[in-house]
Amino acid sequence: MKEFFKTSGMKYVGKCVWTGQDKQVMPIRFEKKITKILNRYVYMGIVFGYLSLICFCMLVAKWIVRRCNLIKFDKVLMRIHRPVSLLLIVFCILHISFCIPVLRNRNILVNVSGVVAVVFMIVLIFSCHVLKQKDRRMKWHRILTILMAVCIVWHVVVYFMDFREYQRNVDSIVFENIELSDVEDGTYVGEYDAGYIYAKVEVMIEDGRIVSINLMEHRNERGKTAEVIVDNVVATQKIDVDAVSGATNSSNVIKKAIENAVTQ
Repeated sequence: MKEFFKTSGMKYVGKCVWTGQDKQVMPIRFEKKITKILNRYVYMGIVFGYLSLICFCMLVAKWIVRRCNLIKFDKVLMRIHRPVSLLLIVFCILHISFCIPVLRNRNILVNVSGVVAVVFMIVLIFSCHVLKQKDRRMKWHRILTILMAVCIVWHVVVYFMDFREYQRNVDSIVFENIELSDVEDGTYVGEYDAGYIYAKVEVMIEDGRIVSINLMEHRNERGKTAEVIVDNVVATQKIDVDAVSGATNSSNVIKKAIENAVTQ
């Protein structure tokens, strides 16, 4: 049995049989599953962020309705005040949990404003249970709610500004027509930072050809599959190869890092 597999170019281990091709397919499939899980994490973080914002707006709406003397709406919002408050806490916890893997890709102000908003929310909940006097409790309730609202608005505004800056950085990427034959032999390091995506590569040049590319670092959110592009560049000896489907931005950032390396 072993001799049969040996002569047929297949490997025999006990009762398991696989070809060299199968050995490559399995890690790729596993990597795709991991990428899908990470993508869902990012999306769920965004979803729970929006749900938290909706809950907070519903709680603030109660104060607005009362000021406008809309008694019926005020009674309805009063009934759902506690359940919505509980949902806000749960959604905030989930939002933070799902966003942890991508925190280092975010602007520091996005992270700080979000943390401060959560701190105010915790203090608000604590004050509601500790302060016995109603007037004092309501006073701090309003103050902390306003501070929390300011932080949430700050958080949302900075997030969208940061996201627009990332989009501009990615859209502004252009590639030069580089003659590899003009590049001296050696090992070159290049990087490119688009905000949400960052890539750092080490490129080895010999006799006017790219011998190897080492992807030293690739910070991303949903672009893990783009990392195969370094093999495509080596195979075609061309930097501006086709982007990996579903990971266009990461593909372009990695290619730009390669270009920056060889054009030093």
